[in-house]
Amino acid sequence: MNTTGKTSKNLFDNKKRKQTKNKQKGIIFSTDAGISFAIMLISCFLMVITIANNTSISQRNIKNFELEEKALLIADSLVKNLDEENPLLGACIYDTDKKRVLSNSLSEELIKKAKSLELENFFVKKITILSQQKTELILSSKESIDCITAKRFALVDKKKSIIEVQTCRQ
Repeated sequence: MNTTGKTSKNLFDNKKRKQTKNKQKGIIFSTDAGISFAIMLISCFLMVITIANNTSISQRNIKNFELEEKALLIADSLVKNLDEENPLLGACIYDTDKKRVLSNSLSEELIKKAKSLELENFFVKKITILSQQKTELILSSKESIDCITAKRFALVDKKKSIIEVQTCRQ
């Protein structure tokens, strides 16, 4: 006999309702967990792509920096030194009275004698003198796509000029 006053049908209905509520809670929890997992995977994927992109950009910048550094070093050497064997490494005028080279004072005829310079991973493609009257190509070499130009101010035969040294990757 039922002492609580509830019929067995009411007890069965209550049990069924609880099971339905538990199933609904389980579905909601599973859906939330699935969405969270998907968002986490997408975030991780985007993070990996960003890291790979930054790495490739950094590698390209390092290669360009090395080439730019070499161009600047050759341009500096050209306007600060004297090397009669290869004027590309120094074409300054030598002052016999002071017994030293005159920085940023270059001899155009000495620059015209410059030979090409090729090292293990780069070469000098061209040297250009830009002055008020003319633009002259002094040295030209083989073709390359990956090139960087360094510019220096100098006096070429006592005329204000800009010297451009273009180096390229082999």
